Amino acid sequence: MKSIKNLLIVVIAAFMVLSCGTKSKDTPIRFGNYNMREIMAVDTADRAFYNRLPVIVKRITDYDFDIIGTQEVTYEMRSALFEVFGNTYNIFGSGRKNYANGEGTPIMYKRDRFDLLESGNFWLSDTPDVPGSVSWDCSQERLATWGEFLDKKTGKKFFYVNTHFDHRGPVSRAKAAELLLEKARELGGGLPAFFSGDLNTTTSSNEIAILSDNDLVKDSYTSSETPPTGRVGSYYGFDFDRPDGDNRIDYIFVPKNATVHSYACIDDDLRYRQYSSDHCPLLVVVTIE
Repeated sequence: MKSIKNLLIVVIAAFMVLSCGTKSKDTPIRFGNYNMREIMAVDTADRAFYNRLPVIVKRITDYDFDIIGTQEVTYEMRSALFEVFGNTYNIFGSGRKNYANGEGTPIMYKRDRFDLLESGNFWLSDTPDVPGSVSWDCSQERLATWGEFLDKKTGKKFFYVNTHFDHRGPVSRAKAAELLLEKARELGGGLPAFFSGDLNTTTSSNEIAILSDNDLVKDSYTSSETPPTGRVGSYYGFDFDRPDGDNRIDYIFVPKNATVHSYACIDDDLRYRQYSSDHCPLLVVVTIE
């Protein structure tokens, strides 16, 4: 009788371990994209970065992002963010002009959730490994920041690229879309791939078609299991009364076989009439298969 009781205890314990393991492997990741608007002399009063910073902090804290692709973040902004979040998030990435302290597309990630295994930058040009290089009809230097991550909760690895396409050159944006796919294959080693960024183009463009019709990634907005929430257009240009429309320019692309549980454009800036940026952040909740 005692041996049967002991056997039952072992079986129950094993079941609990297996159950916990399965739950851990299915833990979703909260991916964000956030163009934070670089520090500019024309931005005064409530639009000035240090007056917006508490609102940025509130958005990040309220929505508990696990990992965030940012755009237009200068070294000064990065330092301010690190001062607030340094115990929670790490942040990495070069400046687009290849200044270590320049404006760029850094990635923020939770220290206790992820290990950064490898990282780097490449430029959106026909010489992507040449820092500060410009090609095609691109109006200025543009880059992408990438990282290979280990999710310590699930044991899964993934490859993540964050970028900011040119606002003027349609040829450069199409070439940049092709380059993202090329670099994900070259650097990602077959890992599930994520892309995020301010792509400065709408959903009907050739660039978005390239990123939607491939074997690596899909658009999280159109792939969400639940209806997307918030505004469609994440850019509102510091205009609380700006009409919404089908004008997405910020995107998060996820692996083809990933499950997108939800997609949100966090339009709290407009709802509460508080400036955090001239863009609303995006949040997608994703499980990697």
